[in-house]
Amino acid sequence: MADDDLPDSLEPAVDIPPREEPPAPPTPKGDLRAVSIVAIVTGVIVIAWYLFIATASAIAEIDNLPFIQIGMWVLAVVSFVCGILSLNARMARELAAAGFIAGVAAGLLSVTIGLFSGLELLG
Repeated sequence: MADDDLPDSLEPAVDIPPREEPPAPPTPKGDLRAVSIVAIVTGVIVIAWYLFIATASAIAEIDNLPFIQIGMWVLAVVSFVCGILSLNARMARELAAAGFIAGVAAGLLSVTIGLFSGLELLG
């Protein structure tokens, strides 16, 4: 019979060398997860700071308040720019949307609360 000449399909293939692993695929374009995470983290810091300013009653007792305010402006700009950049994401769109929202919220809070309180502190 012709089937006797064929190898058994259940036997392990011990005489066949293993294949080489293909190289990892390159990172696809539009992977802006790091930018989105930076926008979220800096946005949360800026929002928390301005919530603290809006709710704290003893702001004048904080040392180095002008330097902290300038630092918050810088973080708000970083968050806003990273939020705008995350609009170009093609992967992890939910994270990119959260980064955009955090960036825009930090930018708007920095303009509305931070500008007037900062000018009051610095001037």
